[in-house]
Amino acid sequence: MHRRTTTTSGLVLSAVACLGLSACGGGDDPLTQEQASQALLTEEDFPLEGFTAGEVQEGAAEEDAAAGELLEDVPGADQFSDECLDALGTLESLDADFTAQSMVEFTGEDTGASLLGPPTVQVIVASMEEGDNPLELIESLNSACDDITVEEEGMSMTMGFNEVEGDAQGTTISMGLLGQTLEVTVAGREDGGNYTVVTAVGLSAEELISVLDAQDEKVANL
Repeated sequence: MHRRTTTTSGLVLSAVACLGLSACGGGDDPLTQEQASQALLTEEDFPLEGFTAGEVQEGAAEEDAAAGELLEDVPGADQFSDECLDALGTLESLDADFTAQSMVEFTGEDTGASLLGPPTVQVIVASMEEGDNPLELIESLNSACDDITVEEEGMSMTMGFNEVEGDAQGTTISMGLLGQTLEVTVAGREDGGNYTVVTAVGLSAEELISVLDAQDEKVANL
């Protein structure tokens, strides 16, 4: 059962990573790559205690497997409505030209409280000159996708897309599994073609918004 749980959680997290990497601050003009790098939060100015920064990744993201394709592999994904699948398909065909992007992941202390391991926070600062606002498309999943319940190999799992709590666009993917509720949130803000996006596992809504506020403030102070 543990292997099955790990597989299911991993697929969902992979899909969420694709959602987060589809976008990412402030300002009237799109940030340059140098500015995006300078604005990215560091371990020193990260607002939550006990988190360690990983390696910074620079440059526009290369094409990865589409989120919709990954979610199709999650057990019970065939229960998604046609409207939900259409919304996921829109994300797959997203046409956005990201001219700059910097990303870093912060890992917290592993308390053993979550089946997904220690809390993690992926922070992205990016800009684009044209294309659809990815955050609006991600947010559309909240209304397009109903909750589903999966019964497989004696294990019951619920999964749903919910609105983000606080001043941000995005979605919270909620999974009920083995008596625990696991939440993965993709939330961000757009200003003048610049984006800040936070993808978080194991954080409260207040903690996530505090990270987003800190990142926005650093972008505004460039």
